[in-house]
Amino acid sequence: METTDETGDEQSMAEREHRAGHALEAYRERRRRRRADDTYFGSADCLLAHDDGAMEDEAERLRRRMDVVEEAHQAGMSPELAEMVYDVAREEGLDPALAYELVRSGLGVAPPPDGIANAEAQPATDKYYPNWLLPAVPTDDVLRERMLRMSFRRMRGKLEEHDRPDEAFRAYAREPDVGLFGF
Repeated sequence: METTDETGDEQSMAEREHRAGHALEAYRERRRRRRADDTYFGSADCLLAHDDGAMEDEAERLRRRMDVVEEAHQAGMSPELAEMVYDVAREEGLDPALAYELVRSGLGVAPPPDGIANAEAQPATDKYYPNWLLPAVPTDDVLRERMLRMSFRRMRGKLEEHDRPDEAFRAYAREPDVGLFGF
């Protein structure tokens, strides 16, 4: 049975599934390269990040962060985006290296049709520290972070739902609100 996206474009669906498979293979290759000196990327259950504290110390976490950020920068991604990908992935419970491959492949969740508000959740109430003194947050960074969160939550849900990672990646790519985005 052929599946199509919301526009009925089978080629677009096939391209998304191909990119999802490519992201998983790139992640597996990263694990194979680092297996000798880094068991974090070598274990089978590290697709999901576990925040148990005993798994790694702060120096090891910093080294892994720098590895992912450096590789992303070498691939042409801005260091700010690479650090955002790492931080958001850790917060959302997804392995940062897997999240990097997902972003690098261009697969992400589309913004909701009704848009996203960039206003503060709660305005500052200190009369001696007015809002105009606060540094402006670029709209692009706020939207980018929210789209990364949505993408990583969706991927984590698919990984928890499916037994095999390749099935989870294909299911993620088949969803109608997942598309190719240049983060």
